[in-house]
Amino acid sequence: MRRLGLTEVRPSTWPEAVNLVDEVAHSREGRFSTVVVTPALNGWTLVFGAWLGLPYLARMDPITKLCEDLSARYGKAQAYFHSEQNDGEAWLIADHGTVLRRWISEFPEAAMGEPFGIERRLLDEFGIPGKPEDLDPDDDEDLASEWAATWGDCWATTVAAEHSLDPTTIGPSTASVGTILVASTP
Repeated sequence: MRRLGLTEVRPSTWPEAVNLVDEVAHSREGRFSTVVVTPALNGWTLVFGAWLGLPYLARMDPITKLCEDLSARYGKAQAYFHSEQNDGEAWLIADHGTVLRRWISEFPEAAMGEPFGIERRLLDEFGIPGKPEDLDPDDDEDLASEWAATWGDCWATTVAAEHSLDPTTIGPSTASVGTILVASTP
């Protein structure tokens, strides 16, 4: 938490933390002011809140740098964004200081690295030999439209489940040792 620059750390419960982050993320003021930090869950510590949101252009470069730094120190660091309101999907997977893949559905021009894992398999199913960010809507109109309509069912939660934890299965009954914390961001 020191490495992230978090302050005003206080204990919370899972339901309170999730509700707080949802409220803050949907507010106009203070959208990036609060995060939740979980105790270790299957070897991963989760930090969530809009402050970590890749689709927010103001946060994209700082989060990329943060994941590079954290992965250099701890081996791996990942960031995910999934919208229940169909506002986009994003993920960043870093390993030992290097971004392996960054994909932001709303900003394909900001992609980094090569698709791999579930993303690559789904692209292959769609008949896309390269990367989705290389699709030319004018030349590949049907294919680009079909992929963009659902991101090929390649949701951030699906990518996260393959590379770290399935966030859709985490809740109050998830086994962990420690306390859920709420913190203020720098």
